[in-house]
Amino acid sequence: MSDQLRRQIEILRLLPRPGLAKSTAEIFKELEERKFVTSKRTVERDLESLRAIFGHVIERQSQQGDNGRTNYWHLTSLKGLLPETLFNNKDAALALAMLKQQAYNRLPSSVLRRLDSIWNQASQTAETDTNTQKWMQLIQYLPDPMRPESPPINPDVQATIEEALDNGDALDIALQTLDGSKEYRELLPVRLLLQEEILYLLAEDPNAQTPEDGITLLPLHRMTEAKAKFTHNDSSFEPDLAQAVALGVEDTIKLVIRVNRPLAEALFNRPIGRQQQLVEDSENSGHFVVTTYIDSSPQLKRWLMRRIDGELEILEPAGLI
Repeated sequence: MSDQLRRQIEILRLLPRPGLAKSTAEIFKELEERKFVTSKRTVERDLESLRAIFGHVIERQSQQGDNGRTNYWHLTSLKGLLPETLFNNKDAALALAMLKQQAYNRLPSSVLRRLDSIWNQASQTAETDTNTQKWMQLIQYLPDPMRPESPPINPDVQATIEEALDNGDALDIALQTLDGSKEYRELLPVRLLLQEEILYLLAEDPNAQTPEDGITLLPLHRMTEAKAKFTHNDSSFEPDLAQAVALGVEDTIKLVIRVNRPLAEALFNRPIGRQQQLVEDSENSGHFVVTTYIDSSPQLKRWLMRRIDGELEILEPAGLI
């Protein structure tokens, strides 16, 4: 960010709310206190430039004094100017600055580009407040080491897919597989899904032999090429239903399992389902009974299968795996 842009953003933060006013000299002095190297004349030019851009909310009033004419500046409205983070809302700035740590690889690239200026402004606001800086050090986001960040995605591929979703276009996609490369033609995109740090495209394949086979879930990081093409067709699948089929989600079940203490400790810190309860098993020393409600799915069954020997025993429902 250029020095001029940083200075003008700071000037916007210094402009008083409706009902108050500051002179050019007062704004210049406050900029000096914030270690901006500039001149009163430069600040005057910045203010005039900003008024030309935000004329609907920035007002200049001139008063004749003994030492000449003095310009006073104030806002007529906060609406439509800049995010509230630029007006000393330290809590909002802290929240946005911390959310930025988790947003990359989780939001569409086009959204990230639109948010970049807001995040930069929030970070600058946070940097001016000692208490906010302290909390940014006291609270840190750490990704799950067992669920690493998603592999890099070809930015051109991601941009093409996002545009196709937005415009309702069909997609031709080349996908890397264990057996080489596989091509999909005229896929109808439904939505993007983020699961365990991996970004997937949920789409309908109109060339599939059966409707069930037509629901595809493709990881973006394995796509080597994506081309959008205009189509008159829309997906015949309701998005939520297609998602449930693709992920293998079935009905919600009541799951009751007996687990050893290490697994109980892990589930105590990170519940596996909703309304989870852990009760020490009086009949089996060192074990706990876990009761929770969870959607039955292939992912759940795989998780249970990996731990059924030695770590856990399924008490309910019978015949789950």
